[in-house]
Amino acid sequence: MERQVGHGEIRLLVRGIARGVATPDIAELFRPYGGDPERIALPRDRRTRRRKGIAYVFVPSPHAARAAVEALNNTVFQEKQITVELAAERPPKRPRRFNGPPGGGPGPRPPRRF
Repeated sequence: MERQVGHGEIRLLVRGIARGVATPDIAELFRPYGGDPERIALPRDRRTRRRKGIAYVFVPSPHAARAAVEALNNTVFQEKQITVELAAERPPKRPRRFNGPPGGGPGPRPPRRF
């Protein structure tokens, strides 16, 4: 059950966040479990810039994470039911290559003629 991020922190995923909820609201909810307002993320959709309805909350220890999940999972927060669970591990980022098209395609375009 222990998915550690760094320095003993555990990352929790909160689903079902209402649109108008701000970071201080979530921080207040997780304060009894060591939730730090500086360590809460409310991701946005890249295209529409709207909030996705999820939050990532970092808590300081596995014990605090377990307590938060048990106390807050399937509860109602600002008129919406939320679920709280351990966040999945992030896959490692693949290095980007900037030396041509992927797969070794035809190469760069010829210069334009005006």
